[in-house]
Order: sequence, then C-alpha cells, then structure tokens
Amino acid sequence: MVTTATKVNAERVYYNYQGKLPPIPMEEQPATPPQVDDLPKLITDTTLRDGAQDSRIALFPHEERVRYFDLLHKLDNGTGTIYAIEAFIYQKRDVWTLEQLLERGYEWPKVTTWTRATPKDIKQLVEVSQGKIKETGLLASASDHHIFDKLGFRSKEEAIEKYLQPIETALEHGITPRIHLEDCTRADISGWVIPFMQRALDLSRGQAKFRICDTIGWGIPDPYAALPWGIPRLFQVLREETGAELEFHGHNDFGLATANSIMSWRYGGKKVNAAFGGLGERTGNCSLEQMIAARIRYYGDPGLDLSALEEMKQLIDGEVTPLPDRAPIIGEVFTTSAGIHQAGVVRQDEAPGGLIYLPFAASLFGRKEVELSRVGSLSGSEGIVSILNREMEQQGKEPRFSNTSRVVKQIYDKIQDEYDGAYDERAKRYTGYRRDFYTSEEIVALARELGGME
Repeated sequence: MVTTATKVNAERVYYNYQGKLPPIPMEEQPATPPQVDDLPKLITDTTLRDGAQDSRIALFPHEERVRYFDLLHKLDNGTGTIYAIEAFIYQKRDVWTLEQLLERGYEWPKVTTWTRATPKDIKQLVEVSQGKIKETGLLASASDHHIFDKLGFRSKEEAIEKYLQPIETALEHGITPRIHLEDCTRADISGWVIPFMQRALDLSRGQAKFRICDTIGWGIPDPYAALPWGIPRLFQVLREETGAELEFHGHNDFGLATANSIMSWRYGGKKVNAAFGGLGERTGNCSLEQMIAARIRYYGDPGLDLSALEEMKQLIDGEVTPLPDRAPIIGEVFTTSAGIHQAGVVRQDEAPGGLIYLPFAASLFGRKEVELSRVGSLSGSEGIVSILNREMEQQGKEPRFSNTSRVVKQIYDKIQDEYDGAYDERAKRYTGYRRDFYTSEEIVALARELGGME
C-alpha cells in the first residue's frame, strides 16, 4: 500500500451547538463547478435499505420489495439512469429478497448491497450472493462524533486501519467497494476524510467509490457555505483532492435534501442516492421522484418510463406506509380549491399558452384521473361548474353549465351561507359554520334539489 502525503489530524473536531440550530459559516468566494463535466448523472435507489428504516415502517413486505424492484426497472426503461438498488443481507427475508432480485437478471438497476465495516460481513455477502454481487456499500463513519463518541476508537488512525480491512477483503473477492462516509457533513475534511479517501484509493488502485453522506441533514446548497456543510464546496474539494467517483446521500432534516443532491451533481458528483417518497430515518432521505424530475429538467429525459411512478406510489401507499398528500410530484399537485386557481385550470385546456395553474400535465407521471377541483370556503363557481359538467358527461349528456347558470349561482350562495354559519347576536360571532369540503355528490344533490339537473 502506498502512503499518501496528506496527514491525519490527531485532534478531535466537534460541532456541538447544545442542540440548537447550527449556524452556517460562509466563505468570501464561492465554490466553483468543474469547467468540463462530462459525467453521466445517475441515481441509485435505497428504498429497500435506508428507506425501509423509516420509523413508520415495521416491515417492508417481502413480495412488495420484489415488486418495487420490477417497477424501478420499468421506470429506468433500459436507460441505465437508475444505476442500482441497495439491499440488506442479514436476515432470512433479506437473503430471499436478494435471490429474487438477482434472478430477475435486469441490467438496470444493478443489484448492490450494504455491509458494516468488517471483513466478516464481506465474506457473508460473498456466501449469500454466491459471488454474483460485484459492488457493495461499506459503512465508514467519518465524523469525530461517530469515530470517537459512537464507535469508541482511540484515534483517527485506528478508524482508518479498521475501515481498510473490509475494503481489502472486498477487493480480494472481486467486489468494488462503495465507501459510505457517514456523517461527512460534520467530519474533519482535510484532517481525516481526504487522508482516508487517498489511502483507500491507493489500496484499491483507484477502484474505490465514495458516498458522501449528509446523515443529519446539515448540508447547505449555497456555493458560499464553508466546509464541511457546504455541499458545493465539499464536492469541489473532494473531487480536486482525490479524483474519486463521488455520490451524495442526503437527509431532509432541514428540507434541503433535493437541493443538496442537485448541487452535488452540479459540482462534480456522478450519482445521487434516493428513496421513493423520501422514505427514511427521521424526516427521510432525498426523494427519488424529485430527483427524477430534476434529472430531466437539468440534463434532459434519457427515455424514462414516468408512468411507473404512479404505480410505485400505489404500491408504497397501499402496501408499505401512507405517503403525504402534499408530496411534490406524486401528491395531490393537481387538486385546487381557490376560486382564482380553479378558473385558470378550467380555461387552460383551450389557452394558447398551455397550462396556467398546474406545473405539468397529470398524464406525464401516469395519472389517469384527477380531481381538479375541491369546493370549499375559498372556491369560486368554476369548481361547481366543473363538477356538474363532469356529471353530465358521465350521463352521456352535453355539458351545459357555466358561471352564468342560475343553479350554479344558487349553489354558490348556499355553500357560502353554510361556511358563514349563523350569526349569534349575543355572542357577537358566527357559530355552526361548516368546516369540511363539499363532495361532488353533495354538489350534484344540490343541483337536483334546486331543479337544475334532471
């Protein structure tokens, strides 16, 4: 093994703010992206690994793991953009799942695994995969918070020597090590991360790959943010100092996982690790579907089958854990209740400029039917018109309602009266007012009651 010139800093480096929100130190000059970046921008999926550690999930059902892999393969559509999926190897169900994934024989996504930093784990991986796994993640906790406080190493040098052992074992078995630098955004970058990366690259003759983990979501997408939190600067420095292949793994504690992941691409990273629906520990991982949208917007669509996203949503939402209604891309992004928005939605089908109040067409991500209007206290007559005309179409009749229809005005006034409630003169306030949305069935019933629908 060749010894590099960069020395390890023996002193401990901690970032302890007694549980308060950490400040963001800034540099005078911004980080700079590579002048030429011809790297493919790829995504790796950790839904079955880190995503399955979501505190809402007691168990990711066995069969649904395999079904998820099939849908991920459908999403990739032979492009290789979804480069790999991660799986565990430790329980009987993990081994069964791994066997099922490998039996699929898909070129993309590749099947990879995750192991702890011990040679024993690598040998177990070789045994359970029968030599079919050619790349695995290797945990290498990077911050002094982890090296000393969690793992109890006596020195940073001891941690390096410990981490190099499974890397060497993996190489002996023809397995490419993908080293996960856990808690890298609180690590001593120049005094431990870079020396360790250089030694791992020397040992592996350049084969080692590195995943930069923002384990507690402290990362910042601002190019002026200082190390170790500034993701642009972190990727610039690691790229320039090591030349290694870099991947980003972001958590969403401050709502910046997607932004940080995009910046990792822009500043020299090759891959981004994500989980569907942002599943994962605490507030979750970077969202797969958001990175799919970002990949297309920044670098173009390589030919992904976006219809798979709706199927994946139905699978996770129905068989694993409920997903947030307001999740970007896969949530209720096509539903509106405000009158001014509803008016825009109604008119956009014939508008020469295209969509007015929707970010993209429902059909783009596999949506077949969407409820564009909810009728609530802030709704205008457009939502009522939309519901009544849709009912007419379902009856095989020509739509005939508009904003000027008598029955639409009557329904609107009745609805607003319900939301106002009754005014109590003694209490000087409104009481008994409605607090939930009107359903489509209620709107149609009101139209019939008022004689406006046969």
